[in-house]
Amino acid sequence: MVSIIGLFRTFLGLLAVSGGPSLTLPTLDNTVIREAVILINHQTIVFLENGRESNLALVSTGSAGYETPTGTFEVLYRRRAPVSSSYGIRMPYWLCIHPSGQIGLHQTFISGTNTLGTRRSHGCVRMGQITASWTYYWLKVGSTVRIQAESPRRVITPAQDQISESKY
Repeated sequence: MVSIIGLFRTFLGLLAVSGGPSLTLPTLDNTVIREAVILINHQTIVFLENGRESNLALVSTGSAGYETPTGTFEVLYRRRAPVSSSYGIRMPYWLCIHPSGQIGLHQTFISGTNTLGTRRSHGCVRMGQITASWTYYWLKVGSTVRIQAESPRRVITPAQDQISESKY
């Protein structure tokens, strides 16, 4: 029997290798509102542009004792490939979202790609290489990043100030 997670990973794998228009590097446009929503219970990141789903992917958030903080954050700064001062490892496509400078979105290790969809980090949101690269160029400094423990049944989109049924 095939699990839902297995089907989701298969779908994301096909999406990642399809090279479709959603995976091309975007240009920054100040007239659009872009945000990322991390759903911890599904270990998923959903990207919204003007309140509409633009992309999604599996992530790894904080493991027990290193929980990823929930709430509404913004991209404070970006660094292409800094080295963590706490762990001494490179974190490609770093997007800092916490004032401490220690929580952000970044690419996982090559060996961590197979564990996306499970809680494995020390609080950051880890993504695969293609997703991390795409996110780095898609979100800009000041973009909203919402981290939610559970998926909402309904999503309120600030850009449109209306309520729509959630697809996730």
